[in-house]
Amino acid sequence: MKKLLSPARGVLAAALIVGMAVPAQAQLRDALNTGEQATRRAEQVQEQINQLDDERTDMVREYRTLLQRRDAADLYAKQQELVVASQREEIASLTEQLGSIDDITAQTVPMLLSMVDDLKAFVAADLPFKKEERQLRLEALDGVMEKADVTPAEQYRLIMEAYQAEMEYGRTISTWQEEIDLGGNPTTVDMFLYGRVALVYLAPNGKAARFNRATGEWEALSGKYTNDIRKAIRVAQAKAQQDVLFAPVQKFTVQ
Repeated sequence: MKKLLSPARGVLAAALIVGMAVPAQAQLRDALNTGEQATRRAEQVQEQINQLDDERTDMVREYRTLLQRRDAADLYAKQQELVVASQREEIASLTEQLGSIDDITAQTVPMLLSMVDDLKAFVAADLPFKKEERQLRLEALDGVMEKADVTPAEQYRLIMEAYQAEMEYGRTISTWQEEIDLGGNPTTVDMFLYGRVALVYLAPNGKAARFNRATGEWEALSGKYTNDIRKAIRVAQAKAQQDVLFAPVQKFTVQ
């Protein structure tokens, strides 16, 4: 037969049960709080670990970059050493060449002066055409050779230009007017140069003459040359078409 609890005993039993449940719930809450704190702490630690790992990765990357820069700097330094060595060799070579410039100049200047003297001698022995023009050219060369600020290279260039001008006279025909003395009277005549074959003139009165290399004087030409000389002058003046020109050639010898 079941025993029934009295109301007083029931109240006491419920109170005992409630008294026992309150501490258990508190312990459970404490345990849950502790777990949550541990979880948050673990998350913080993991975040720190991740941050440290990122920093380590960045440091490794920066270290490798520094190594590459160091290798590049070493390679550049070695290359520059080769460049410096080459420049030193070039400087030594240039220094040696500069030391020989005085010797070269000492040999060049006499040669240039000799070339000018030879050109003067050639002009003096040549047909007496355009004497003023040619004399001015020779005087200009003398002036150039006396100037200290003109380099030997420039002196040589000007001398060669003078030689070239003289060579052109021998390859071309030309005509110009010039005043000469005819019978004691100054007369303007038409000069004509057949290269270096002959130098003639045609006077206003139609008479012609040729310069004689042997005597150094003008000698009269027969009338048969007058038309040929007049034609040659017109060709040189571009007043007539080019044609075969006949010149009063004189025999001469070159010594």
